[in-house]
Amino acid sequence: MDKHNRNLLHASCRMALAGFIHDVGKFAERAGIEANNLDGNKSIYCPTWQGGRQTHIHAAYTGIAIDAIEAFMPDLKKDSIEPFSSWRDSREQQRVGDSLINTAAMHHKPETPLQRIIATADRLASGFERSTFEAYNQAEEEHEGVRQERINHRQARLWPLLEQITLQKGETKLRTPSQRYPLRPLAPTTLFPDANGTAASPPMDRAQAQAEYKQLWEQFVEGVEKIPPAHRDFLDLWLDDFDTLLLTFTHAIPSATAAKKPGGGFIQIPSDVALYDHLKATAAFAVALWRYHLARGSVESAFSESGWKEQWDTSREQEFLLIQGDFSGIQEFIFAEGGETTKKAAKLLRGRSFQVSLLTELAAVAVLAAFELPPTSQIVNAAGKFLIVAPNLDDAGARLDRVRDTFDRWFLEHTFGQGSISLATTPATRADFRKGAFDQLIRRLFQDLEVRKRQRFDLCGAQPPESIFPLPARFRACTKCGQRNAAGRDDGTCRLCADQITIGENLVKKDRLRITRTGSDNRPPGVTLAIDYFGYQVSFLDGEKDKEELDRCAGQAVRIWDFSLPDAGDAPLWHGYARRSVNGYLWKVQDEKGEEKIADFEEIAKQGVKPDAKGEPRGVAALAILKGDVDNLGQIFQSGLGKRNTFARMATLSRQMHAFFAIWLPWHCREKAKNTYTVFAGGDDFFLIGPWLEQMHLAAAMHEAFARYVAGNPDIHFSAGLVMTKPDLPIPTLATRAEEALAEAKQYRAPPTGKPPAADPQGKKECPAGVATKNAVTCWQRSVGWARFKEMLAAEKELAQLVEAMQTEHELEVSTGYLYDLLHLCEKAEIATKKPEDAIWHAWFVYRTWRFVVDRLKKADDAARHEVSGQFAEKIGERIRSYKEDYKIALFTHLYQRRKSR
Repeated sequence: MDKHNRNLLHASCRMALAGFIHDVGKFAERAGIEANNLDGNKSIYCPTWQGGRQTHIHAAYTGIAIDAIEAFMPDLKKDSIEPFSSWRDSREQQRVGDSLINTAAMHHKPETPLQRIIATADRLASGFERSTFEAYNQAEEEHEGVRQERINHRQARLWPLLEQITLQKGETKLRTPSQRYPLRPLAPTTLFPDANGTAASPPMDRAQAQAEYKQLWEQFVEGVEKIPPAHRDFLDLWLDDFDTLLLTFTHAIPSATAAKKPGGGFIQIPSDVALYDHLKATAAFAVALWRYHLARGSVESAFSESGWKEQWDTSREQEFLLIQGDFSGIQEFIFAEGGETTKKAAKLLRGRSFQVSLLTELAAVAVLAAFELPPTSQIVNAAGKFLIVAPNLDDAGARLDRVRDTFDRWFLEHTFGQGSISLATTPATRADFRKGAFDQLIRRLFQDLEVRKRQRFDLCGAQPPESIFPLPARFRACTKCGQRNAAGRDDGTCRLCADQITIGENLVKKDRLRITRTGSDNRPPGVTLAIDYFGYQVSFLDGEKDKEELDRCAGQAVRIWDFSLPDAGDAPLWHGYARRSVNGYLWKVQDEKGEEKIADFEEIAKQGVKPDAKGEPRGVAALAILKGDVDNLGQIFQSGLGKRNTFARMATLSRQMHAFFAIWLPWHCREKAKNTYTVFAGGDDFFLIGPWLEQMHLAAAMHEAFARYVAGNPDIHFSAGLVMTKPDLPIPTLATRAEEALAEAKQYRAPPTGKPPAADPQGKKECPAGVATKNAVTCWQRSVGWARFKEMLAAEKELAQLVEAMQTEHELEVSTGYLYDLLHLCEKAEIATKKPEDAIWHAWFVYRTWRFVVDRLKKADDAARHEVSGQFAEKIGERIRSYKEDYKIALFTHLYQRRKSR
């Protein structure tokens, strides 16, 4: 990047910083931090209305908050501070010029073009229309009206956005939220709403509520100090760190609460957007607005006092360009077959999955670099997708074409087109971000993405590649993938597969990623990947051991990311560096040298074998593939919020959906399912491998946790497929079978009339018979609702207890042959209404059970035999009658645990 572009990037970072901190005063004010010269700040930053009434006191606290953390922020006074005149003006001259602090804090009474840019961005992020904003701007943010009770704004807690979504046809109103998020730093267990912090009553008294804010604020200030001092000289690097810091400590702070009107009553502003998401959206809008008008030389005219007041929300200029990136062919890329894919399969598979996340992240970095944009302009990045807010520059198309060409050439060279990244765009006006109009904007963006996916590699364009796959002079097929060239490499592995193995080895040893431009650092620290990724070089480092090296080389770094797993359930996810939740949980074992490595699939499968009471190994050494995703995701994003959808809400929804699978799930696996191997988990889907029985219980635990995560919303749920397999099955076959099982679950329908209906995800109501519900799991080739699946796990425990009781009380060993016969009877019970001859299944059951008991209890009298037969009829016969073929899940689960291990 040349000096001009570098300067433009730094100026954009400063503008982003102003947007990012414009409402940090809300945090500080609610915490009640010590405020010097508060009255002076009020007179400068707060709107004053008739009778001297001042509103939006948080604006006065923005400057005070910045004072509290200024010592640990970049020194913006020693060099150019474009586009601002200074870092701060003297107290006597604060109304003159555009200091960064004034630009950030004056958003409720803007007086200069830059201040009006922040004010416009603030309103766009909220989706305000003019009339709504004017009423809000005169209101006092003091109370929240809930069920005729008044809650001080410090007591108000964030509403769960996921609880409000409705997908019911004809339903126009969103669900009323009944739960609230705890005011805690971001951590696996604090992601969940608190059923005790309901809307029915204040969660605590006002003093306690403020004390919670004060504690959180103190943690935030300590967190700023943790950002490496070496990053303060590189604003884009520091801003990326600060982004994660804000997310950690403001993810549960409501950006706005309902406000008290001056004449009485309340303006209801849903408190379901986190302060973090509002700040991030504001920063992105502010940069795009400034850069668009800077390129046209129209900053002063477009944001003059007269022109701005008339059209801040109605301008028809397409100032914004939304850019959506999408990784196509993820499944083909991860599960590609050929060569010796079963050897080092564990490292290869995880390496490929991580590479998908890495490529998506670096693609977003490349797009940001093409527009000289700060990291805060990237709003979403999860599950192979990202969204960037860019200025709609005259040469935006040419810039994107160059980036697309870079992506296409990379994927053709290194993957033979098995994967690709498509870039979709749509220009937008300010009016497009208003409530009610935003949905149409997103639909346009998705439509363009579908077109772009079908134009991958521009094969039918004006200038298609002359040679898609040029034949090298020497070719030797890679031993791992069987596709790419490994000529001249001693290990017989192509560079891409070698990188995948390197990634797999270092995911369990390192916890930092360092991204530099290729060629900028000839001696990169850590373990560096062999391939150039879109012009970037990637190195793995240890956050503790390599800290000095990381600080020393900060100047060459484009990004430094922490990808460590959560330390504990309630430990804040903040270690001083920008964080990317791209690392799934992997069970680690020690090799012969005592070093940690990823457990291979054979070792994982062996964990399904357990000793019985005699110490003999029992159970099948098999894996279970657990694959699933959220049902109706497109509908959730496109219509789940109705006309209330805004840019910040969309960002909140995407972030929260991703967090369950990318943050909570890895922590839960480490605590409760430690033998799990994560292929991928994030966005809305997951692919896990582990010991077969452990994965069955993990699936049930995930479903139960997800129901709590969405605050019991019956419209949001996921389906999953469970497939049992031997550990030596080829990777592509594993993927195909898991996909088929998931597809069957997606086709699940509640049983027809006359049979027990399936329960909804929370078990609160029954689904109409015969209606396709999804919200199911396929296990042992049988699709059932989640409530039924959990019943089958309980039924297996009941069966195991019966078998044990027969052994201890009657010395009767229940044979596997007898249990296998029951599988056949389950099938007959299922079709008894269609085949009358099978309606006598129960008579067969009674006869088979009696013969079994008589043969095994030859010395017992008839009374004892009838007692035992009665227990079988009660515990097993009634279960077959109730559950029919679903009971096979319990039987198979029990039988696989009974088998003698070889």
